[in-house]
Amino acid sequence: MRVTKGCVRCRHRHVRCVVPVGASSCSYCTRLGQPCHLEPRFKFRPVRHIYQQCDNAPARFDLVWDDQQVWVGVSRPVTFVPETDDVAHESPELEDKNQEPELSYPSPDDSQLIPPDAVESVPTDIFLDSTPHPGPIDASSLSLREAFLIRSYIQKIAAVADICDPQSHFSTEVPRRALEEPMLLKALLALASRHDAILTNHSDCEASAFHGECLELLIVALNEPQENYENLLLTVVVLRFYEELEGNTDRKYHLLGSNRLLNIMSRSASSGGLAEAVSWQFLRQAIYSSIVQCEPMQLDLRNYERSSVFHRDDDAAHANSIIFLCACIIQQSFAAPGYAIDRKSWQRLADCVEEWHCNKPRTWQPMRYDAPDLTSNRPFPELWIMSPPAVVGLQYYHASSIFLTLSDAPSQQLTDYEMARARLVAEKKIASHIVTAIGLSLSNESVQNSYFIASHLLQRFGYCLRQPAQQQGALQFLSRVEKNLGWRTSWIGQELERQWVELAAVGSIGD
Repeated sequence: MRVTKGCVRCRHRHVRCVVPVGASSCSYCTRLGQPCHLEPRFKFRPVRHIYQQCDNAPARFDLVWDDQQVWVGVSRPVTFVPETDDVAHESPELEDKNQEPELSYPSPDDSQLIPPDAVESVPTDIFLDSTPHPGPIDASSLSLREAFLIRSYIQKIAAVADICDPQSHFSTEVPRRALEEPMLLKALLALASRHDAILTNHSDCEASAFHGECLELLIVALNEPQENYENLLLTVVVLRFYEELEGNTDRKYHLLGSNRLLNIMSRSASSGGLAEAVSWQFLRQAIYSSIVQCEPMQLDLRNYERSSVFHRDDDAAHANSIIFLCACIIQQSFAAPGYAIDRKSWQRLADCVEEWHCNKPRTWQPMRYDAPDLTSNRPFPELWIMSPPAVVGLQYYHASSIFLTLSDAPSQQLTDYEMARARLVAEKKIASHIVTAIGLSLSNESVQNSYFIASHLLQRFGYCLRQPAQQQGALQFLSRVEKNLGWRTSWIGQELERQWVELAAVGSIGD
């Protein structure tokens, strides 16, 4: 016997089905104005065979009708329907033409199951407080913990995604949509819960529980035709935030996704509104992954060329322009093995970056600039920038310059000494760009997004910092990022310390 919970629609949408006492329709179907197909609460499954111990060995007994089966007469309205085809054929008079058809219950297939490592073991009370909401909900119906997490997302996380979005969709529209889409709500709760766990140094079991519930809904949504992909794209981008907070265990499940979803993401870059904001955020996430993982981006960047940002003159548009150029440079670096790339293509990209830098708004110039001074233990410059998008845009300019520096492969006609010297000069240039990127972050503390790109550059190229003051300052910067932003960076510092020690040991050989 199996207990059936909920109507067909609610079980299909994976939402809680609530049927008021005496009502013939659940609250969700009533709200939608749709017919409610309530099925019998109990389903009796036919038993074909059983296993029993016989002479200390398991034996199978098939349950079939015996030829000598005696049928007992009963009063009329009850009729026994034979289970076997042969008996049914012999007793056609027993068939009732008014009999209801047998209900078919779908069984969950493998594609709807969560991977074993997707959800960690969590306390029971966490699950009890996080039951999926049936469709659109009122903000007042959120539990106190859920309300706290949504508030935490708005105040501490959303601004990171809104850095180059003048309309601040992630701060305004996304929370509203979360109240209408349980899948997105669970994603926001998972992200905010993990962020809170890192800041408070607590377990993220609650976040894993929310993440698992979101995955259940996401898997169902991916298998259904979508009239509007915005909520699906939003959920994937939010879950990508969640993955990034895992630090060195980032498995990039939600970054890779399906090819169909990635293509939709890039096409949304020129669709305007929320979809375009989501697509540009996804591009920044792809850049991050490509920088730290040394892997190409799985996006068609040509779709971004049709975006309105290239026809606007605001700070966010200028920032997105250099972000796009940075993505093109990174993508170009993986065009051929070993960075053996067409020099004309690199020169064209280098010219575009230089043109962008020369034509950037005058308001992007620092209101105050104080150069670094290693003798005073001040390894990073101080640059006060007026606009938050300008801070991030300038950092992506320095990131682009780093990859362009790497593309300047020494000529084969150089001597061994000249090639070694060119390598040291390149590393010194890279270190200078990293130092400036960190200075932009520290000088503009309210621009939280700026901490991320600086940390990514440190993770990839931090070995180029050779001055002890710069190294110590970089470690303090990473510690500050984890403490203030809730992004685990301590492992990056440990890896950099190991690299610096090894390089110092190599440099001291023969002394």
